[in-house]
Amino acid sequence: MPANDVIYAAWQLDPVLIGGILTVALAYALASGPLRARLAPGEPYRAGAAATFYGALALFFVVEGSPLHDLAERYLLSAHMVQHLLLSYVVARMLIVGVPAWLWRVLLTNRRVFPVARVALRPVVTFTVFSLFFALWHVPVIYQAALMDATLHHVEHLVFLLTAVMLWWPVLSPIEELPRAPYLVRLAYLFTLPIAQLPVFAGITFHPDVVYPIYALAPRAFGLSPMADQALAGAIMKVFGLLFFGVPFTRIFFEWYTLENSRRVTQIDMRRQAGGTAT
Repeated sequence: MPANDVIYAAWQLDPVLIGGILTVALAYALASGPLRARLAPGEPYRAGAAATFYGALALFFVVEGSPLHDLAERYLLSAHMVQHLLLSYVVARMLIVGVPAWLWRVLLTNRRVFPVARVALRPVVTFTVFSLFFALWHVPVIYQAALMDATLHHVEHLVFLLTAVMLWWPVLSPIEELPRAPYLVRLAYLFTLPIAQLPVFAGITFHPDVVYPIYALAPRAFGLSPMADQALAGAIMKVFGLLFFGVPFTRIFFEWYTLENSRRVTQIDMRRQAGGTAT
């Protein structure tokens, strides 16, 4: 295929992909609509959450079914990196936010799931699971095996999504039973995640040869040489990481600072009132 034609690759209208997305969408619609009165009496329908959830499904289809998938699977490591990071940093977060707290409670706090979730969603576990999977997946023999097997490739992306939901849970959890980590833990968590990815970043960006030979054999898209594509993939990994870990780090820091400052002011006022009363 000529390099200039690559960007016109067809959308993937895979019945399994489309059927799976529609099944999840229908299950969400039923749970948040007709079944809501039975699952969580009195809870209102949250249109904003629903829009976020359906938006996550739409973006998932773009990642898996648009020409981006062909670019990633056949031609460009950088396109593949965009796929992975969209799943891990955008879709996963949208899914957590898009499911109402009461529905998360139904899914995760029943007597069969809760003992597992209570362990699996601890920060040290989510950090370790995501970081290990992220690193192992970029081992050349594993990575290239997925590029040559479409089913394995889709399974890999589902695992990426699952481990990413785990990753973001200590930061975004909407339920008290499986709460967000304390402020300092969340700050340390978001600070060290990009550090844990440095070996993968360095191994891709600064490697003297093409890490994944399958891309060296592919027609060139957008005029990128295999080495330029590889360096771009590493740069995308680092920029996405700095953005999607750095922005919440900053927000959480100022939220924590504001809370602590408010507590300090309250304590000072209480002491003053106590001193005035004593006088």
